[in-house]
Parts: sequence; structure tokens; C-alpha cells
Amino acid sequence: MADSAQKTNAFKWQPNVKLLAFSLLMLPLLLGLGAWQLERGEEKQQIVDHHARNQQLPPVITPEILVSGKDHQYRLAWIRGTIDNQRVIILDNKVKNGRPGYEILQPLILSGLTEKLLINRGWVEASLDRDILPSIPPIEDGVQLRGYLYQTLKGGYRLDDGIDQVQDWPSRVGWITTDRAKVLYGESFLPYQLRLDQDSPGALKTGWTTVAVQPEKHVGYAVQWFAMAITLLIMTIIANSNVVSWLRKTHQ
Repeated sequence: MADSAQKTNAFKWQPNVKLLAFSLLMLPLLLGLGAWQLERGEEKQQIVDHHARNQQLPPVITPEILVSGKDHQYRLAWIRGTIDNQRVIILDNKVKNGRPGYEILQPLILSGLTEKLLINRGWVEASLDRDILPSIPPIEDGVQLRGYLYQTLKGGYRLDDGIDQVQDWPSRVGWITTDRAKVLYGESFLPYQLRLDQDSPGALKTGWTTVAVQPEKHVGYAVQWFAMAITLLIMTIIANSNVVSWLRKTHQ
């Protein structure tokens, strides 16, 4: 009788093939998504730290320093030159506060350098009529532009605009880097663009963000994915065994 009672109270694995297959499929996926969010959080933290570190450096005043090949990402800069007000790039698909718009970029001619510097003046709202491009006020020559240096980060979404060579200015494009600026303008450019501060001459609406999603949010998302994985594991054990009744009997 005692042996029979022990067998009745024993833990039993009662597998449900379909539920096990579902769990074996979903569990690695949930764990992988959690690990991916942790990696994204680490990448974003490196960007935030990079930004904070280079913001502490003295401002770049002479543009010749940008030819050195050193790391000037996110560094403050005060630059004078002659702005090209005729050949304007209108960067498409830039949403700000839920409203569609554009970023406005123009080349700056620098004294003593063959390379030009791409200036990003900031955001303007788009017309509901896609055929109407925004009217951009010119920048006076010789003013001191202030902002921080920026190289486009790897990855991200690029809108294919099918433009190989600009025929008419201003030109609306889907994406821009300094390398692509060389193609669109047919001229040499320094490896950074200058994103203007809000108080700089020629600035439109700026409010640049270092990262779209803060690192701690990615960690929070990772915790959610891992929590779902743990929940799935517990539910799988419950659905495929007598663990609930076994625990009850062992604690009586």
C-alpha cells in the first residue's frame, strides 16, 4: 500500500507533443530577442558615452583639423565659410513631434580647403502637397556657424530615391551621407556634417537626439522578453506534467 501511495504521489512527466513543439520553437526565440535587446542597449550606451566624452573637448575652430582622420564625432565646432545657398538638399521622411518634414543641408566652402563641409540646418515642416518644396531662407556669407560634428552611423533605414545625379536644385533625396554628398555634388567633402545648434545663424528647428531609444529602455525590453521566456517555461512544465498536484501532495 505504501509503495502504491508513493507511486501515486510521484512526479510524472506527461508530455503533450504539440505543446512541447510550440515551446521548443518559442523559447529560443524569446531568449534571442532578450539577448538582442541587451546588445542594442550596449550599443546605445556606447553612443551616449561617446557623445558625452567628445562634448567635453574644446570646440573645433579651424576646419583643417577635420582632415586629420581623428575622432571628432559629436564634437562642438565653430566654423566660418561661404555657404552655397543655391544647391540645397532636402532630406525626406524626417518626422518631428509626429509631423512629417524635411532636414535641410547645404555645402559650406572653406577657405584654404578643397573639401567642403556639409551643413545640416535642421528640420522644416512638409506641405501636404508633395509637389511643393519648402522655401528656405539663405544664410549670409562670413557668419560663424555653430553646432556639432556628426558622421552618419552604420545601419538604419534608407529610403531608396533612385537619384544618381542631381539635375535640378533644390533636390529632395531619401538619404544622405558625406560620401553620397560627393556623388550628388560631384565635389569633395570632409567626412563630417555640421549639425547646427538652435542659436546658430541659419539654424531651423534642431533639437538633435543622440539616440532614438535610451539604453535603459532596451534593458527594460530585454527583461520583458526574458520574463515571457520564464513564464513560457513554467507553463510548459505545468501543461506537460502533474507538477501542481505533486507539489500539493508533497506539502500536505
